[in-house]
Amino acid sequence: MAVFKMQRPSDAIERRWSALKEPCRSITSISLALIFFIVTPLSVEVMADRYRYPLGDISQAELLERHEVFKRNYDAYEVLAGIDGLPGDLEVKILFGTWCHDSEREVPRMLKLLEASGVKQENISLIALDIRKQEPEGRAKALDVRFTPTFIFLTAGTELGRIVEQPKVNIEHDVKAMLRK
Repeated sequence: MAVFKMQRPSDAIERRWSALKEPCRSITSISLALIFFIVTPLSVEVMADRYRYPLGDISQAELLERHEVFKRNYDAYEVLAGIDGLPGDLEVKILFGTWCHDSEREVPRMLKLLEASGVKQENISLIALDIRKQEPEGRAKALDVRFTPTFIFLTAGTELGRIVEQPKVNIEHDVKAMLRK
C-alpha cells in the first residue's frame, strides 16, 4: 500500500518563494549597480562644477582673486562719477554665474559703480549661481531670478527695481533712472 504524505500549503509556498528569491536578489544587485554607476558620475560632475563654479555667497575679494576675467574687467572699467544721493540703507543683491559671459562683463562694472557711489560692502550681496540658476539656499528661486546677472536694489526690505542681464542704456543711467522713481 502506498502512503502519501500530505504537503502543507505553507511548505509549498516556502519552496516557491525560495525559488523566486534568488532571481530577485540578482535583479536587486543589478539595479543597485546601475544606480551606482549612473549616480556616481553625476555626483562627481556636480562636485567638479561646484569647485570650478562657486555657489552661494562669495566676497568681492574672493571673486576677483579666483576669477581672472572678473578682475580684468573690474580693473578696465572706469567710473567717471559715482551716483550721488543713494539711500544710506540701499542694499544690492547681485545674483550671477561665474560661467556667464554677461556676468563677467556686467558684475565688475556694477561693483566698481557701487564702490564709487559709496555703497558699503556689507550692503552688497554677491550670490553665485550654477548653470540652472540655483544655489544651496534657494534665494534665486525665492527672488524669481531667471537670467544672469540679476541686480536687485532694495531699501528697507522693499525692492526698488532690478537690472536683468544687461542695462538698457548703461549701468549708471539705468541705476539713476530706477532710483529716481
